Amino acid sequence: MMRKYKKVAAMSAAALGLVAALTIESSMAYFTTYVSAEGGHIVNMGARTEIQEDVSEMTKHITLLNTSDRGDCFVRVKVFYGAGISVTYSSLPDEEGNVNWYDGGDGYWYYRPVLPVGQETKTQLDVKIDTTGLVKPGEDPDTATEFIKDKFNVVVVQECTPVLYDDNGEAYANWDTIYTDYQEVRGEGDDN
Repeated sequence: MMRKYKKVAAMSAAALGLVAALTIESSMAYFTTYVSAEGGHIVNMGARTEIQEDVSEMTKHITLLNTSDRGDCFVRVKVFYGAGISVTYSSLPDEEGNVNWYDGGDGYWYYRPVLPVGQETKTQLDVKIDTTGLVKPGEDPDTATEFIKDKFNVVVVQECTPVLYDDNGEAYANWDTIYTDYQEVRGEGDDN
């Protein structure tokens, strides 16, 4: 009788283990799909930059500053926004008449010159935000835009990569470089 009880208990435990194993995948899919997190840490990969944004009249004015102590870099910017919003990009020429920002055709806007240590981009990239796509049919666009302008988010992400040189001494950027040696840099107030 005791032997039969042990066999039933072992079979029950095995069945419970199988059921648990089958539900783990769907549970993990739920958490990876529906759970979000906020915050972040800066990862230092040889070059480091800071983004500076000012907003006026529904336009983000973006400049980047090379805060690295390790060398010059190239920078690029990408803008993310939700449905119903559109953006247009523009940049004025610098003092020498050069247009420094250009559309890379891959969703990024690139700053053409090398950004030296301690310096800021010579020109800003302006991103004009248009929210008319959020206005419902029949609403007054001026009133609706005033109401919704604080109800959306336009996120600007900037990236940098160290300057590399070819055999002729010409500077170039390799945006596909994978860094395996990095140091985590914590911002002020980060406890983790």
